[in-house]
Formats: sequence, C-alpha cells, structure tokens
Amino acid sequence: MMRKGLFVCLAIVMCSPLSYGLAQEHEARQYFRDGYLAATAREWDAAISLYTRAAEQDPSNPEIYLQRAAAHQMAGDIDSAIGDYEKALQLKPDYYLALEYLAKLCEIKGDYDRAVNLYSRALPLVPDAKWRSVIKWWISQAKTKSQRAGDDQDDVRRPRSGHRSR
Repeated sequence: MMRKGLFVCLAIVMCSPLSYGLAQEHEARQYFRDGYLAATAREWDAAISLYTRAAEQDPSNPEIYLQRAAAHQMAGDIDSAIGDYEKALQLKPDYYLALEYLAKLCEIKGDYDRAVNLYSRALPLVPDAKWRSVIKWWISQAKTKSQRAGDDQDDVRRPRSGHRSR
C-alpha cells in the first residue's frame, strides 16, 4: 500500500510540469483567439493586450508576434510593430509574412536598403511565380527609392551650380 502511494506521488510530481505546460499552451491559444476576435472588431488596444497575454504564456510562438505586430501597425505604433515582426523572425527566420510586412514598414520609415534585404530574403520562400514577380517589383521600387534618397543627400552636401553668393 505504501508503494502504491509513493508511486502516485511520483507520478504527480513528474507529470506536473507537463500539465502546467499544456495549461499554458491552452491559455495562450485562448488569448490568441480572443485577440484575433478583438482585431477583427478593430479593437486594436484590446487585441494588443490579448496578444501580449498569449505571448506571456507561449513566448516561442512567432504567429503571436506577427498578429500583435499587425495590431500595433493598425493602431499607428510602427516602432512596436517593427519590434514584433523582428521577434517573429528571431523565432522563425524564414517566416515569409513577417519578412514582407517588416519590409513594408522599413519602406515607410525610409530604410530602403533594409527593405530590399528583407524582400530579397522573402523572394525564394514564395512558390507562386506571379507573387514572386510582385516581390521583384517591390525590390526594384525600394532600390529606386534608396537611390533617390542617396541623391537627395548628395544634393544637400553639394553646392548648386549657377548659384552666386552676394
């Protein structure tokens, strides 16, 4: 009888971390679903809060960071969105959506060279030829913007020809 009690105690102690992990995973999924519902209702602050709770329960899930980044972006907090897209990419370096969305935000922020790099990383991950051609076009657009930004910097440093000082 004593052995049976000892066995049960050992089983409980050994399974506790597993059941705790499953409970956290379940909570994370619930917070994620609730965050998604809040986002579809355009309740960005609520969505961000719920995705944050999901990330606390399951910090290794890149999808949570991707969705929270989108909510931050819709709420107008571009810097937080960038941070969450970067976190998603730390967890899953070949996460196509995070690469694409982060590249778009880099363009908005004027970091065209980084956008080109991110689009270039995303390109081989896309199986559809038509979508690859869209990404190639985005790469060319970001390169053009980068060149223009460089030319504008050169204009600021270089005196204009034909201008006389009095």
